[in-house]
Amino acid sequence: MKNLPILALLFIIFLSSSVPALASFSDIDGSWAREAITRLDEHGIFDNLYHDKFQPNNTITREELIEIVARAFNLTNTDQQTIYTWLDHLMAHDPASASASANNQLNRAELVAVVAKVLGLTEYGIDPATWTPSFADVPPEHPVFTAVEMINLLDILPTYVLNNFEPTRLSSRAEVAALIDAALNLELVEGQITEIHENSNRLIVKTPENEYRSIPVTTETVILQQGNNLSITNLAAGNKISAIYDRTGNVQLVSVNSAKTGSSLLQAIGNLLNGLKGAQNLEQVQELPVLQELSQVLTPEQMAAIITGDWARVNDSLRYSLYQEFVELGMTPWEAEALLSQDWSSLEDMGIDRLALALSDYAGITPEIIYSALNQDWNQLLEYAQVEVAQRLLTGTIF
Repeated sequence: MKNLPILALLFIIFLSSSVPALASFSDIDGSWAREAITRLDEHGIFDNLYHDKFQPNNTITREELIEIVARAFNLTNTDQQTIYTWLDHLMAHDPASASASANNQLNRAELVAVVAKVLGLTEYGIDPATWTPSFADVPPEHPVFTAVEMINLLDILPTYVLNNFEPTRLSSRAEVAALIDAALNLELVEGQITEIHENSNRLIVKTPENEYRSIPVTTETVILQQGNNLSITNLAAGNKISAIYDRTGNVQLVSVNSAKTGSSLLQAIGNLLNGLKGAQNLEQVQELPVLQELSQVLTPEQMAAIITGDWARVNDSLRYSLYQEFVELGMTPWEAEALLSQDWSSLEDMGIDRLALALSDYAGITPEIIYSALNQDWNQLLEYAQVEVAQRLLTGTIF
């Protein structure tokens, strides 16, 4: 942002002190979120949604929220539909939110989940064993635990949200405006570490635009990699990171991006499924090379969920990585979501056979193995895996 000439600044200060600011809506003068509402309205966020009166204490629907978020963050129609599907799946595991969802009114958990989603915060893993929950009513097993903790860490929740988060409480329009406005004022810096100055606690980062940024790391900064808390001494030149500043200019969160995402992650999981079916005991499972490979990007909870085929327990960040991969394979967002939910009846255009073929190309194993794994037919998968192993031994091809 360019600096304004001093005369222009003085003129603005004079006007602001002598002329009362005009509220964008006639009923927000006494609202605690008045400034946030006004800023968003000045950017056309509420155009054709609310007229004359904002009614800041009224509740809001899911559709309204996602439309507002789409305008604020310039999302495409596909992005909007993806968030719809993602939110429906995420909150389907929260029985406490059923009454709010019945009439489509947005609750606080859904609000924070969507905002965290568009900010990319839901991709961060949190290890419950090393993370103390901020709110008594949002334990680690809650579907929005990561979203709530990340949003709280960035200090953009309303100040009245203290000991209890009240996830099923319906969100007001004022609350929605305040959180989105605060989120828009966060600064995100992404890039690769080129230097680490431990004496001054600073990271020198080269951005994709080939600019260099000095990132200050304080004792309050949380550094995360796949759910593990790190210190600046754990970082190294070459690490790709995402740093988020809060509204006061402090770096609150640094996420160390894993190099293994997308197709390599999918292939590693395919290799794990192969290895599991060929192992005769626990010791052989523990010796699988792919376990060491996946341990760099998956938490123990995620590994256990994959091994047992319990996809409902797989962390949201992993599900999202796989979801993105499925979309890149040519699936629609609905097909990708149906696959992760094993909702075969919803897979209209893509048959299971074609899906298995596409995934086998990515994972490097036969479609039959993929097909059996998708259906959790472990006996059949074992038979196909044994054939696959025999063929590769004969041809000299290794996993």
